Amino acid sequence: MNGFLAFLSEEVMYLVRSQRVLITLLVFALLGLMNAPLVYYMPEILKLAGAGDIAAGMGLSQPTALDAWMQYFKNVGQMGILAALLLCGSLLSGEKGKGTLVLPLTKGLGRSGVVIVKFIAMSGLWTLGMLVSAATSAAYTLWLFPGEDVPHLLLGIGALWLLGMFLLSLILPSSVMFRGSFGGLIVPGAVIVVLGILGVFPNLMFWSPLNLAGDPVLVMAGAKEAADLLVPSLVAATGAAACVAASVALFRRSVV
Repeated sequence: MNGFLAFLSEEVMYLVRSQRVLITLLVFALLGLMNAPLVYYMPEILKLAGAGDIAAGMGLSQPTALDAWMQYFKNVGQMGILAALLLCGSLLSGEKGKGTLVLPLTKGLGRSGVVIVKFIAMSGLWTLGMLVSAATSAAYTLWLFPGEDVPHLLLGIGALWLLGMFLLSLILPSSVMFRGSFGGLIVPGAVIVVLGILGVFPNLMFWSPLNLAGDPVLVMAGAKEAADLLVPSLVAATGAAACVAASVALFRRSVV
């Protein structure tokens, strides 16, 4: 346990020294800031650009808090997840390539401990980013759209967080199988491409974890039921747990 806590402490310090924590704070604060002000002032921007009629035709003349949160899910569900994958992609594969994992392993830290610490680090960065972006977006939305309620908002944010956890967990088996700075991104990239292709087939797509990025908006708008998030949430949670377990098993047999 002492070795585990020591390695976890070193990992946290590495995240700070490598400026990953600072980058996470800045990127996700910006993603939270981009939503409500953009939606609120967009009609005026379009009017100044001579496109007021287009704004009215698109229903942008009277923006709401729901519109602001729809923008939040679009930004964080795309750019936020991409940023998290890039920040975490080399946490394990990079150290394997440099051979820096030999020292903690020789000091008694189990290989399963290495994988779990790395997943905790990834989860911590993603959770920090989600908290910062959601808090920033909520503050500006309350300021610009006071008194407007958005149903199932916390459920939607939780679903998006779970999607990020699932995609980050894919970094672990990818990092065990592939070395180098980008080794951890091979499996997540492949899975995203495959799930995107499956999106062409509605009968196969209902269980996809990628639904956790778009469906929460439909639930908040009343176009879908909250229960529709259950299956992709279970798949994401089960998939994340399976990735961690598989990574532990693979890492025990791999050469550091």
